[in-house]
Amino acid sequence: MGVQQNPMTTQATLRFLRMVHGVLMVSIVLYVLVMRMVPAQNTEPLKPSMLWSLGACAAVTLALGQVMRSRRLGPAFETLRIKPDDPEALVRWRQGVLISDVLAEATVLYGFAVHALGGSGRQIAPFFIAGAAAMILWWPKMP
Repeated sequence: MGVQQNPMTTQATLRFLRMVHGVLMVSIVLYVLVMRMVPAQNTEPLKPSMLWSLGACAAVTLALGQVMRSRRLGPAFETLRIKPDDPEALVRWRQGVLISDVLAEATVLYGFAVHALGGSGRQIAPFFIAGAAAMILWWPKMP
């Protein structure tokens, strides 16, 4: 006898996505705590070119997150409004939310890298604010 899996429903998918999303949001707070407990090891000032490069990477990462989110969620939501528990649409919904969440989290991690490279709080803050704002704006919603 094989293991039977319950098919995912819209409600179960929403619960799963909100749980993962919440865990990633908590991790942002944990990154801040780690930065406060572990000072940067680099004593040299951060080069502006490095800061701008990481900022550009973070901006591209967030833009990519928005593109992936809209490409996955739009068609999935249209299908789920007609057929609420369509397995393929549920997969596209999960993919869209998870990919965009991971990319928002990556933006925060660019800020963590700035800290590790010796950046100041003013240099780190925009990365954390942008990543956290994206996470708040991208909170999983019912189709």
